Amino acid sequence: MRKINMADPSFSRLDRDFIHNEVDKILSGSLSMGPNVKSFEDQFASLVGVKHAIAMNSCSSCLEASLMALGATGREVIVPVETFIATGMAIHLSGATPVFAEISEDTLCLDIDDVKRRITDRTAGIILVHMAGLVNPQICELQELCIEKDLFLIEDAAHAPGARYGDVFAGAFGNVGCFSFYPTKVITSAEGGMITTNSDELAKTLRSLQHRGRDLDSPFENYSLPGRNVRLSELNALVGRVQLGHLNEYLGTRKKIANVYIDRLNEIPSLKLILPTDLSQSSLWKIPIIFHEKINRQKLKEYLYDNGISVDWAYDPALHLQPVFKKLFSTTTGMLTKSESILSRHLCLPCHQNMSEDDGHYVCDILIEALEVLDI
Repeated sequence: MRKINMADPSFSRLDRDFIHNEVDKILSGSLSMGPNVKSFEDQFASLVGVKHAIAMNSCSSCLEASLMALGATGREVIVPVETFIATGMAIHLSGATPVFAEISEDTLCLDIDDVKRRITDRTAGIILVHMAGLVNPQICELQELCIEKDLFLIEDAAHAPGARYGDVFAGAFGNVGCFSFYPTKVITSAEGGMITTNSDELAKTLRSLQHRGRDLDSPFENYSLPGRNVRLSELNALVGRVQLGHLNEYLGTRKKIANVYIDRLNEIPSLKLILPTDLSQSSLWKIPIIFHEKINRQKLKEYLYDNGISVDWAYDPALHLQPVFKKLFSTTTGMLTKSESILSRHLCLPCHQNMSEDDGHYVCDILIEALEVLDI
């Protein structure tokens, strides 16, 4: 039986040979924060079109360091409720308070109208999430809002390397962009993250935090900022460099799969694909769909799985309904009814570089069959 996973990191024979040869050099040199990290940073900054890229051990570390560098401690940060726990937890661990906001049914991204209602004199900034790799189409309005209100803007671009809005790439809109290279993402370094910024001042602070808060201008080992161990190893950076070299190829394959879904599923009245008209606006990490009525997703998921297809929903429960935040902030079901409804009706289809267009058609065949035969 055909097997289609949600994510499927891949390394060609040439990739593997290159990595094996380079590992010998690493074992004879720097094991952490050496030339591979520097090269990975430089190549990623060039991709995004920014002056600085700072590598860390995870996107979580990138988010926390960015919040600290931007002065969020003791203030509030607005965040969408559809995001990974790390986004909200970074706010909390940086000493700030998350203010949970609604998402749009058209994009699954932050709803700017709801953001405007939540800005107070305690608001330090906004984290927007390019959900499923889709650059928030309200990004320019959010930029203008942050300038008008003197707020910082952080792009959680964990899903979105290579996505762009117009001529500007994800990670180049906000004060900083934060990317993830976890194995389920568009490209991977096994573990790792990257911060992008055009600010020399922020980059200097983030470089310090990359080294536990060390004063990099001092000839002595002096630490001027509170920091953590967030270093990226040379092995991770090497893997990331190899993957980055294939990014355009991977995005091209994902677009082919997305076009299959568009051709086959766009006219089904019971669901809506969450995809931009210009597919370059998304890295197509996954393909979200929203059902117009609440369905039994578990039954649908099991039917697809029985036919070799993995699907999931990201992220449910919503951020404000995660047990840790319910405990910390007394959040409850019904606080953000719009988002809670959207999240109860959505599902994500697989889309990755190891899928063929035929695989995409197979997913559509089984999904259409499931909707016809199941009482969901």
